[in-house]
Amino acid sequence: MRPLLQTAAALLALASGWAHALAPAALVGSGYNQPLFLTAPAGDSRLFIVEKGGRIKVQQGSAVTTYLDLSARVDTAGERGLLGLAFDPGFASNGRFYVDYIDATTKNTVVAAFTAPTPGSGSADASSGKTILTVTQPGFSNHKAGWIGFTAADPGRLYIATGDGGSGNDPFNNAQNLNSDLGKMLRVVPLAGGGYSVPADNPFVGIAGNDEIWAYGLRNPFRNSFDRLNGDLWIGDVGQGAREEIDFVAAGSGRGANYGWRVREGSIATPGISDPAVAGTVNPLFDYGHDVGNAIVGGYVYRGGADASIDGLYIFGDYGSGRIWSLQRGAGAPTITALASPFGANTLSSFGEDGLGALYAVGLDGNIYRLAGAVPEPGSLVLMGLGVMALLSRRLRA
Repeated sequence: MRPLLQTAAALLALASGWAHALAPAALVGSGYNQPLFLTAPAGDSRLFIVEKGGRIKVQQGSAVTTYLDLSARVDTAGERGLLGLAFDPGFASNGRFYVDYIDATTKNTVVAAFTAPTPGSGSADASSGKTILTVTQPGFSNHKAGWIGFTAADPGRLYIATGDGGSGNDPFNNAQNLNSDLGKMLRVVPLAGGGYSVPADNPFVGIAGNDEIWAYGLRNPFRNSFDRLNGDLWIGDVGQGAREEIDFVAAGSGRGANYGWRVREGSIATPGISDPAVAGTVNPLFDYGHDVGNAIVGGYVYRGGADASIDGLYIFGDYGSGRIWSLQRGAGAPTITALASPFGANTLSSFGEDGLGALYAVGLDGNIYRLAGAVPEPGSLVLMGLGVMALLSRRLRA
């Protein structure tokens, strides 16, 4: 167990006005319908924006088109919706990508793969979908998490974050139940024809519980990320009535970790829960109280190279307050610095990276801001033109 250390300076930075100003955030997109996420394949100059209602939009410059429309399949009540998007590590050759959504009929989580006609195509066919995994959900409309992601530090493994299924106080204790995929971080190898295999080194294979579980004890890990430089995993787990938490998992670690929910909320015993203490739970790297904000939005370690003031820092925020901060890990307590935010309360829904590592903030009001740009890496310029080349090719054939 890692002791949680919070200095008075860190707490002051959380609650204060802006202590450090980034370059002014640049509005790069607007008019989206409840956008929840932004991402892009490595090296691709386009932005892929996930809308809660079931559509993925693709933005090239100022031009916006629909990349994939799953709106007829997606339930959007409460915290349900189209919630996650991840591009296959081989997307540049196979055109494959993955989504996480709540099914309109069953109300269950579905992780599915789709394939674009070519990697540079401006749209993907909804009929190409193949279900990779489903997670049975109870009848509540909250705590669906929905983030999915790959990392080069663990090739071919798809990580899937699930919430505890909803309501308050995790009434079925799903997060601590190893026979439930709720309140977990799952780790699978998606198969090209649908379905998945389980890595042999997953912690509960052949022992107890569900083989696909990698870590457990999470409440609603809505937004998470892998550090694109070294593969460290950062988890933003939304709290209940008291604490919001950031969990840090160094690359190559975290196997079988128990983050404590519902026994623990952040660094404290969950108020109103009388469950006995659970040995070996992992404390968050950092947590904060609801005097500062009430719904953490996990972010990214900035690796874009264009803003030295935040290079290598973890950028995160809070939906309730609209605040944005940077976090720097150290030998003791992390250093927290308040940053300028383009959003007010109850608007910030996500952060995102483009294909080169520029950092963005996404708002439910339909606006998308670039917080910090990126410096192209050697060899990346070839990939940056995928969308433009595909468009030119279609025009020449017309």
